[in-house]
Amino acid sequence: MKNPQTVKLGEWMPDLPYYENPGLTEALNCLPVDGQYTPYQGAFVSGNAITARPQGAFAAVDNLGNPFVYAGDATKLYVSTTGGAWTTSAATYTIAATDSWNFAQYGQFIIATDYADVPQTATAGTATFGALATSGTAPNAKYVGIVGQFVVLGNTNDTNGVLPYRVQWCSINQPQNWPSPGSATAIASEAGAQVLRAEFGGVTGIFGSDQIGLILQKKAIVRMVYQGGNTVFSFDTFEQQRGGWFPNASVRVGTLVYFIAADGFYVTDGVQSTPIGKSKVDRTFLADCDQTYIERVRVAVDVVNKCIIWCYCSHSANNGLPDRLIIFNYVENRWSHAQDMVQIVFPSLTTGYTLDQLDTLYATLDSIPVPLDSATFQGGFQVPALFNNNKLGTFSSSPATATFESGEFELNPMGRALIRGVRPLVTGNPTSISVAVSSRVTQDNSSQSFSTPVTPTASTGICDMMQDAKFVAMQLQVAGGFTKAMGASFIATPAGDF
Repeated sequence: MKNPQTVKLGEWMPDLPYYENPGLTEALNCLPVDGQYTPYQGAFVSGNAITARPQGAFAAVDNLGNPFVYAGDATKLYVSTTGGAWTTSAATYTIAATDSWNFAQYGQFIIATDYADVPQTATAGTATFGALATSGTAPNAKYVGIVGQFVVLGNTNDTNGVLPYRVQWCSINQPQNWPSPGSATAIASEAGAQVLRAEFGGVTGIFGSDQIGLILQKKAIVRMVYQGGNTVFSFDTFEQQRGGWFPNASVRVGTLVYFIAADGFYVTDGVQSTPIGKSKVDRTFLADCDQTYIERVRVAVDVVNKCIIWCYCSHSANNGLPDRLIIFNYVENRWSHAQDMVQIVFPSLTTGYTLDQLDTLYATLDSIPVPLDSATFQGGFQVPALFNNNKLGTFSSSPATATFESGEFELNPMGRALIRGVRPLVTGNPTSISVAVSSRVTQDNSSQSFSTPVTPTASTGICDMMQDAKFVAMQLQVAGGFTKAMGASFIATPAGDF
């Protein structure tokens, strides 16, 4: 037997069996970063509250590059101002509890849709909203995106009736001009509409680049390509097996769009879809997520740690308040999760920080994950943001207690082992560390049961124990400000044949 034997903290793959799971069966309240795990810092909110539960939020910049946050609730739209205050729209709205505000920015136009009201627009940095269309009529719609020089609305309700699988776009480079599709004015200005295949369900997201757009339907993905002329756009349903089943849970990172289909997590490049949660987290997530509140599954991006963060309601959630986060490192293809209560998460922008403000976000200089001269602290840098208690916030609270559980393994193959101690491989200054061990003699229906947690002896850093085991699993808990959790080393000797 190799002594000591190091057990590394691998990928979180709870969908796989305990025995010889090549990764972890638990990775709670942590982020998968650089092949290791770093702390999850909880939700921290400040400033004034908006009037009611946020049903959408969006980050924008004005013509000077100043960042703002827009939000919408059941009756109002808001824009952030200095000191954590909000400017409120004069108009009132009638959005349903199960619908959401969806936002996009075209130049200095901030565009907001809620389905119940005509699409709204305001100049970036203001909350003076009014009807988007000043010429023609923009349809009520659930989703909005920007494709090249066009504002595209999807899942529409207008004089054509309720058509969830329809999209309509404005005149080229004229976001407020919405002539009737098929009219001479529309043909001359390249405005138009397209009814997608009904069997694939309603539109649930629109993502655009300079010439190409991706339209998520519930069970398909459509590529729209700019052609110009009378055609304007061609449409190709390249993915016909899955789409954006979760309507507010899709996000673009670079040229890729990440989404949650009915059977789990995927990424698409506009040509094909690739599973990212298969045999890892798909079954665990789908079993845990209460799809009664499917529209409250929201998504944000942490570009510093290369992570995508989805919030959702578990079956234990209180009245539809999301209480779980599932986290994916899109560079390393690794997962973790966290328990926290947030109303929504969304991609936002930093407003710039002073050194005094950094003191309120991080316990020490060493705990700051990027250099002090990083663009992260200079304003306009993309960060994940959230709302809770109707207040705007960030993931900057004290680190939560992280829990790691390994799969079951054999320290002495075909025999038993006597575990004399475990040394946690954790850096930083955590407030506490403990290790517990689960041991089973057979792989029958008996459940795992972890021993009483043991803390390290100060002089050696070893969690001393005396455990006779055949099939072994480790539970490592780290509270407070650790920097990296890497694994643990087992000190064990053979204890006889099986």
